[in-house]
Amino acid sequence: MRVLLAAFCLLAAPGLAQDAVAPLDLPQPEAAPAQPGWGAELTDPGTVRGDAAPADLMLPMPCGGAMAFQRVVVPVDVGNPLDDRRFRMGQSEPSTGYSDYLSQAYLRGAFTDAEAGTSHYYIARYELTVAQYRALTGDCDARFGPRDSFAQGGLSWFEAVALTQAYTEWLLQNAPDALPREGERQGFLRLPTEPEWEYAVRGGAKIDPTLFAGRRFFAEGTLDGYAHFQTGGRATDQLRPVGIRQANPVGLFDVYGNAEELMLEPFRLNAVGRRHGQAGGLVTRGGAIDAEAAQIYTAQRREYPMFNPRTGRALAGTFFGMRPVIAAHIVAEESFDAIRDGWVRAAEGGETEAAGDPVATLDGLARDELDPRRKQALEEVQLEFRLFQDRAAQSLKQAAKSSLLSGAAFVETLVADNLQIGQMDSAARALRDRVGVSIGDQRAQLMMSFRSTVERLTALRNEQQTYLLSYRAMLETLGTDFPEATRQLAYDTLVSELSEAGQTALLDPLAAFWADLDAFVARPDMGQAELLELAIR
Repeated sequence: MRVLLAAFCLLAAPGLAQDAVAPLDLPQPEAAPAQPGWGAELTDPGTVRGDAAPADLMLPMPCGGAMAFQRVVVPVDVGNPLDDRRFRMGQSEPSTGYSDYLSQAYLRGAFTDAEAGTSHYYIARYELTVAQYRALTGDCDARFGPRDSFAQGGLSWFEAVALTQAYTEWLLQNAPDALPREGERQGFLRLPTEPEWEYAVRGGAKIDPTLFAGRRFFAEGTLDGYAHFQTGGRATDQLRPVGIRQANPVGLFDVYGNAEELMLEPFRLNAVGRRHGQAGGLVTRGGAIDAEAAQIYTAQRREYPMFNPRTGRALAGTFFGMRPVIAAHIVAEESFDAIRDGWVRAAEGGETEAAGDPVATLDGLARDELDPRRKQALEEVQLEFRLFQDRAAQSLKQAAKSSLLSGAAFVETLVADNLQIGQMDSAARALRDRVGVSIGDQRAQLMMSFRSTVERLTALRNEQQTYLLSYRAMLETLGTDFPEATRQLAYDTLVSELSEAGQTALLDPLAAFWADLDAFVARPDMGQAELLELAIR
């Protein structure tokens, strides 16, 4: 209720909302007169205003225009059509947990690269611009200029969907070969799902995994290097040109601030780690140009009503924009057998997440069975299943014990490396100071020592990052794949076994890692610096 009330209150603010353009009234872009091809200032401005590499894919548009896309790689087993990638969305901040708390998400791209063994999808490199909006609505008569490089706002969800429809239809009729394909499945444009948007904004497979879970995708620099937003208390009522700020690791511009980007699916609450069952209004992601810095972060979500009750029309916020993706349908004649057969194998192999306790089910069947022979057979099956469960539980506990020991070893290594890095950093600073006050041969010798020390320091820091990545992976594995009861049993057993064996030197690092695990389970989205501090504290 508070979310809806806040959204309705915002509707009353001047300039926030305007009436929507009726989506069915969009002109047919193919009928618009063509102009000479747009320059990079309108099609891929990041390559002009900065040092960005060219976009991964460029799709033609009406009016001689184009739209740039980036390829987002999602590592999966491409030979298994049911395989997808699990990743963690959201953040651990309780004050906004109802909307953006941590949750598990699954993703797979519509297109595959058999040689690389990965899937991928495409997402627009920039927010839809005024020029691209003009092209898709048939407004090609006036010349395109610098003002057309601004992000397009004022969209309703319905108009955004209609624009993706109009663009796809134009491409299929005028440049069908430009769209990516997966076998016989033709690509098409639509709004992004929230997992697609968040995975790409976090950096996907291109970012350092230790930074993926962070509040924002960058570890160095400040927000104003990447986003247009409200600063110094100065409000703004106008969107800015796209591609001026720095890109994220995938090569996307303006994912924070400027236009707030419309998502495909409706808003749902976060029911403490899972999506709530009630579907609500429209969702925007990324924050808008009128947002303050504290309101802009990767997991941020905002709900608005789909319609404006004052006007009786679809809600079209002043800063509502869009960033389309290229997708494809899933089940086709060429893929049907692989999908069906893969599903059957997974179901028969027990890979499903079916609810209920099979032992309890067998117990109920045995109690209800009247035939003595069938009853005995069911009880024997029940016993075998219990024995199998016991063996599986022992194997799981053993795996948890091994992971705990590995984690303790990582703690020891990270602490020792950090101490050595500190000592070497102090030595490098001292050498630098001595170089500054020395002359002649002494200066040359000190300079060689300084360079050698810096090289060793750099190697140590790189090694530390590798260990930190393994440390996070160990924490994530224990925190995600092992039930809390299994972790606790494994820890208690390991402490007892180490004590009995006289290996008490391992107890302190084990206890430290156990405390780290508790902290990580509570806040798995901590950044790289926080993670290192957790390990060495």
